[in-house]
Amino acid sequence: MAELPENNHLVDLIDEDGNTVTFEHLDTVQYQGKDYIICIPYDDEEEVVTEVVIFQIHKEKEEDCLEQVEDTDVLAAVYRMFQDRNADMFEFED
Repeated sequence: MAELPENNHLVDLIDEDGNTVTFEHLDTVQYQGKDYIICIPYDDEEEVVTEVVIFQIHKEKEEDCLEQVEDTDVLAAVYRMFQDRNADMFEFED
């Protein structure tokens, strides 16, 4: 595997098939008492971000685990919170 540039926001996650996937962590928000992290797939050559992934943080055997959110209502609400909190840092398209 190629060595990643030093970036404290990069996170290596292991998917259900055992593959390592690198994401850049953009923000963490709380919605309805649950914590969610907003990430983008890491690609140092990509100039425009076209995909945002939202994970819910939950405990499993005393460890923090991430589960990709699929509920469209939760996705929309968490993404709106992310947009509001980061309007001065990113350009968002509707």
